[in-house]
Amino acid sequence: MALFSSSAAAEGPRFVPEQEAQGWLTQALAAVTRHLGPIADSPRWLADPLPRGLSAPSDLDSLFDFICALQEGIGQGEIEFTLAELSPGRPGLPPGFEAIGDARGHLLHTFARAEALVMVVAPNLFKVRPLLLASVGRELGRLGVRQAGRQEEALASVDAEVVAELAAIALGMGPWIANGAYIFENSCCGGGCGVNLREVRAGLSLPEACFATALDARRKGLSRWTATKGLEATQKAALKANWPASQVGMPALASARAGAALNS
Repeated sequence: MALFSSSAAAEGPRFVPEQEAQGWLTQALAAVTRHLGPIADSPRWLADPLPRGLSAPSDLDSLFDFICALQEGIGQGEIEFTLAELSPGRPGLPPGFEAIGDARGHLLHTFARAEALVMVVAPNLFKVRPLLLASVGRELGRLGVRQAGRQEEALASVDAEVVAELAAIALGMGPWIANGAYIFENSCCGGGCGVNLREVRAGLSLPEACFATALDARRKGLSRWTATKGLEATQKAALKANWPASQVGMPALASARAGAALNS
């Protein structure tokens, strides 16, 4: 069961976006990193297997702990939220809460009323690990964008779900977004998950997610081998295909330039 219904149709993977799409993705990711500020200037990179000390959540309590642990590393330690499970027989959200962005087709989504934040969780979130990690990454990206304040004009015309996913990539969760994009796009997790994946949607397509992840990896001075660690086979092939196109992209971080100078 998805959080909200969606009629998005799945398409087969196209590994490299068209030239025009590469251009707007590069500009949008650059605008997102500027908006996020210094917290996006860390060479952070989260893949799967997860870093030591983190384990994939299996229920609401462990999900709360997982998100809080991630927040500490991305400058969101002061952002408070609660979790609410979406299931039959449970009361809905109190009056006044509205979705930040578009909640349709999501198994996890953030709602706000003034400064109060609630992440609404569909029980099926825990059944497909890549969807779980991609959903958490997207919502942390969303909170990062909200925390940074009013968006610059360059982001005003970009879909809010794309902005949230690009923010997740800039914060180091590109592999999670890329792995999730494959399942979103193909409506398949390998079978037996019990989730109607045809109702689940993402902001970025698989090629777009892998191109943006390649851009971010180059920005952070990572090798292609490092950038593909933790990616499933198709996503790994997609990132490799996007690696040459991502070379002329965004300025490298200072730490990446320093590393390149030391290795020259």
